[in-house]
Amino acid sequence: MDFHLDSLLHLPFVTVLTCQQQEGFILLTLDFINEGISCPHCQTYTDNLHQIRPILVRDLSILGQGVYLKVPRRQFICSQCGKYPTEILNFIDRRRNYTKRYEEHIYEKVKELTVEQVSKNEQLSPEQVQNIFQRIAKQKKKDWGKPERLGLDEFSRQKGQGNLVTVLSNLDEGSLLEVIDSHKSEEIIEVLKQAPISIRENIKEVCVDMWGGFKKVITEVFPNALVVIDRFHVMKLVHKALNHLRLKLKLKGLKNRYLLLKNKVNLTEEEKKDLGELLRGYPCLSIAYELKEELRNIYENTRTVKEGLKKLKKWLRLARVFFGKTAETLELHLQNICNYFLNRTSNGVMEGLNNKIKLILRQSYGFSNFKFMREKLLACLFK
Repeated sequence: MDFHLDSLLHLPFVTVLTCQQQEGFILLTLDFINEGISCPHCQTYTDNLHQIRPILVRDLSILGQGVYLKVPRRQFICSQCGKYPTEILNFIDRRRNYTKRYEEHIYEKVKELTVEQVSKNEQLSPEQVQNIFQRIAKQKKKDWGKPERLGLDEFSRQKGQGNLVTVLSNLDEGSLLEVIDSHKSEEIIEVLKQAPISIRENIKEVCVDMWGGFKKVITEVFPNALVVIDRFHVMKLVHKALNHLRLKLKLKGLKNRYLLLKNKVNLTEEEKKDLGELLRGYPCLSIAYELKEELRNIYENTRTVKEGLKKLKKWLRLARVFFGKTAETLELHLQNICNYFLNRTSNGVMEGLNNKIKLILRQSYGFSNFKFMREKLLACLFK
């Protein structure tokens, strides 16, 4: 018995018999302090040992060196019920070659690093690392809690190659709730309906872009929720239309684009002067620019849905002339756009999560396995 090693190892009812330095790792041979167990079949205490089958399990590293534990797997005879119970070890799950704390360590490391990096650092195969991570991820309970405002959005798994993935976020907590390997409304509905109806009925608002399938999803899955069109998606659409008009007028150059799309209140004095010179020769572009700014002011200064409807209807009458199909699209979604003014719910949180998702994808060099990608994203971004 080595009290220093026992203290360092810090496992219950275990003592270290020997410590051996092997090639590339440390081997600790263990013994148990307790002589017997309570039979799991009849709860009778027994210390009548039948056999010992040592097992080798990986544990947390010590001073940068891998550690293996030689654990005596004891089987007893119960004189009361005649069964042969095997001792249950609370620091190792059944049929596992790693301690629970080591598997938890691998799980946390995969959240920070790539599988390949963890594999190299821990001298495990990538398959072993991924299997450990997915096993622990499955054990983690993903409780949605009782959110009232959600965001739905999508991202592409591989840039420029489609493969759209739908993500659901809790806008109240700023956390990721679900990742779905589809951007088809029927398949999104199928996944989200797995959440308890009590949670789904509690949702009051769902913020989305103007993709038509989202409205169907919200109606089917969240029956009491209002559809809120994200203000940033609306502004993005108007920015695109304004930029299209700039290009039609053959006003090329990033500086021109930047001046037109930047909020007027954020322009420097020099930028205001440059913008004035740019717009002076193009009356149509000048009016379109002012329409863009007026829309931003409507978002900033409107306090009720009724007021928003009135202002936006007036705005759309002129916007149809300069923004064409963009204005028609906004008119189709007008009521849901104005639902923003109820609680000023936006997908700003969702955009922040999307940036984190992109960073994780980039650091992981993409994911060929959707299941693993989903589990890593939820591990990193679920609260």
